[in-house]
Amino acid sequence: MRGGDAGAAAEAGSPRSPDLYDLSDDSDYAAAAAASSDLTAMRTDSVDRGSDETARIDVVYEKERVTIHPTQYGSGRISGKLRLFLQQGSLFLSWEPNEGADSLSTNSFGAEIDKYRNLYTIKALPLSDVRFIRRHTPTFGLDYIIIVLSSGLAFPPFYFYNGGIRELFATLKQHVFIIRSDDDPNVFLVNDFQDPLQKSLSSLELPGVASVANAMSRQNSLSFTGSADESRHGTDRRHGEASSMSQYGSKQKNKSNDPGRDLSIQVLEKFSLVTKFARDTTSSLFQNNSGAHTYGRQQQHEYLLDNKASDKHKNQYITPEKATVPSAPPETDPLPLVWGKQRDRPLSVEEWTAFLDPEGRVMDSKALKKKVFYGGVDHVLRKEVWKFLLGYHEYDSTYAEREYLAAMKRAEYEAIKSQWKSITATQAKRFTKFRERKGLIDKDVVRTDRSVPYYEGDDNQNVVVLRDILLTYSFYNFDLGYCQGMSDFLAPILYVMEDESESFWCFASLMERLGANFNRDQNGMHAQLLALSKLVELLDPPLHNYFRQNDCLNYFFCFRWVLIQFKREFTFDQVMLLWEVLWTHYLSEHFHLYLCVAILKRYRQRIIGEQMDFDTLLKFINELSGQINLDRAIQDAEALCTIAGENGASCIPPGTPPSMPIETDGGLYVQQDEVL
Repeated sequence: MRGGDAGAAAEAGSPRSPDLYDLSDDSDYAAAAAASSDLTAMRTDSVDRGSDETARIDVVYEKERVTIHPTQYGSGRISGKLRLFLQQGSLFLSWEPNEGADSLSTNSFGAEIDKYRNLYTIKALPLSDVRFIRRHTPTFGLDYIIIVLSSGLAFPPFYFYNGGIRELFATLKQHVFIIRSDDDPNVFLVNDFQDPLQKSLSSLELPGVASVANAMSRQNSLSFTGSADESRHGTDRRHGEASSMSQYGSKQKNKSNDPGRDLSIQVLEKFSLVTKFARDTTSSLFQNNSGAHTYGRQQQHEYLLDNKASDKHKNQYITPEKATVPSAPPETDPLPLVWGKQRDRPLSVEEWTAFLDPEGRVMDSKALKKKVFYGGVDHVLRKEVWKFLLGYHEYDSTYAEREYLAAMKRAEYEAIKSQWKSITATQAKRFTKFRERKGLIDKDVVRTDRSVPYYEGDDNQNVVVLRDILLTYSFYNFDLGYCQGMSDFLAPILYVMEDESESFWCFASLMERLGANFNRDQNGMHAQLLALSKLVELLDPPLHNYFRQNDCLNYFFCFRWVLIQFKREFTFDQVMLLWEVLWTHYLSEHFHLYLCVAILKRYRQRIIGEQMDFDTLLKFINELSGQINLDRAIQDAEALCTIAGENGASCIPPGTPPSMPIETDGGLYVQQDEVL
């Protein structure tokens, strides 16, 4: 994305995540990839033999700069040539990566890129093996397609840097039978000659039918149905609602073999994690102890989210044979949405002590973050643990080093504070920016968390300390200064630390990540809202489409959620728990965005059912304050984050808060203030 060529500029709409995730380590994926590789090799040999027998190859479509993004880094994308060609009356597809500079790889990624280049090369794929192709034309970014095979394998998305998708489909229509999905106009079914028996049996939704029907149809009717959302029933179709989480082979009524459904396509985008579903019955999946056991459990139960206005956030299920609109809500299922884990108890003093070696170093920071993510921190430990989560202390620092750091930082803080403390009234008259910021801070601190006993009452000294820290920060980071909302972040930190200097430095560390939220040009907020839009599009296409039809794609109704990370949506104690979960960055640096998606999905039926426009939606979202079940929302967000995987990470541009900002020659915070 930082490259100088036009391709890098175009790539801005297809952001990356710095985390590498090699799916070849997944057992299901590796086995399926190996089988696919062997099959491709056999077909390639067959093609070669055909060539020896003077078989003619006619290229009917060819496009350069068709690119995959295996590493989520802009520098790691692999550009290649996509072809359609005819041989002996059959249509084949091939994609071969470019060598050298065209692959856009760097030395640091050379080995990885070579591996991906070999893994994803397609020599000759018969179109008869393709189940469907999904065309994706995002509002921002590059168009791409996803090719899904009848076996259930999906190739990684192919991004068209020079256009050409329209011509590709026009060529396909000339040589193969291709039709649009009834449910998703962006999904094109290829060679959709369904076995009538399979279609009839599937529509009955009888247990055990899937495997028999699949065998009779030679596995050509694999259906990818479901989503990470509430189950869709027949009466909900007018609202464009989606079905439940990835039910491979467990088909909804009137949706028996149409793959163009909801998140299923996006799940497949995760580089073919699905490899062996819709071929086993529910019972056999439950007996399977392989890595697919989690998905087997998903096939047994369809999870429904309770979208009632009371927001009880109950998790419910129905078995496939009961997949009709119930007259009353099913019994509550104790299992959370998909594999979102139940919340654990907070980190205890004993557990915290066990994480430290004799000199005070945290021996396993990843395990500590995992523990905090799933359970939070006992309040008596927050003063200590938050310093690590916020980056004030290094995980490998010793007791002695931390004590020395505290003394040094306290002296540094006092030096910065003295800068504004020494300003006289006469100086202040000639210092417009100082007067403006001080006035804004004075107004904000007296209305920040005043219902919390720590800050309540007149002449509260803690409010004075809150003001002093914010004024000092405005001198420490003069470019960014102070903006409304910063006091919301500082108040819980000061409440926990009960120390002015340590609170300041923890707050400063947090602002290193979230300072862009307060830039005058709002670039940090726009980046997050854009990423949120892409995540909703990935994880809940019907809801995204509804927002698009109602001019809500700017997602400004989530502005407050993102700006101060749900500070106004939960109680003070809940906010402290949520923030320490977010600060772990355990599953994602941007877990707060998945939390936004989870809450929106929770209320999707009501949003669409009541046909909310932007103003109504904004009012509705604001009125959710105090009504959201935090534990369930975190569980749902965890599930969505896991499902989205690398595709979710690729929706988020590098440097998007709370990722560390990308430094430029102009500095981190370009405020474009008027000249003082």
